[in-house]
Amino acid sequence: GGIIYRDRLIRGAHGMAAEFGHLVRVPDGRLCGCGKRGCWEQYSSGNALVREARELAAERRTEAAVLLEMGDGTPEGVSGLHITAAAREGDPVALEAFDRVGAWLGSGLADLASLFDPAMFVIGGGVSEAGDLIVEPARRAFMESLVAREHRPVAPVVVASLGNDA
Repeated sequence: GGIIYRDRLIRGAHGMAAEFGHLVRVPDGRLCGCGKRGCWEQYSSGNALVREARELAAERRTEAAVLLEMGDGTPEGVSGLHITAAAREGDPVALEAFDRVGAWLGSGLADLASLFDPAMFVIGGGVSEAGDLIVEPARRAFMESLVAREHRPVAPVVVASLGNDA
């Protein structure tokens, strides 16, 4: 994550500011690489998208036919690029994976809006290359979760122009 204020990146007192991905969203949730459980990035990142899609494909192979065919025929063979391509072809499992991850992303953005009242949210990283597939469910969840939205300007949620090249 990052906070840009008056055209400057805010780094914090020790250069570690804005590690939003490690805010705990799910107590006792999925184990994160940082050692904690339930970190936001375990639910709203490219890795989370792949995990969700693989789990859904394993449970619902028939519905995930397009997605599985793009991989090696197994859930483990599915990659992020496969999920995006399958979703664009209407694969219901791929679309559901984007909806789930986008919902986690949007609800977390609503919490950040309560803290910072930002002018905008810019979504980058590899998952941002999916564009509206991730941003639309995030926007919906953001609006549903945003506190006092009728009393504040709503920050737009946009895709970073540099994508994964932050």
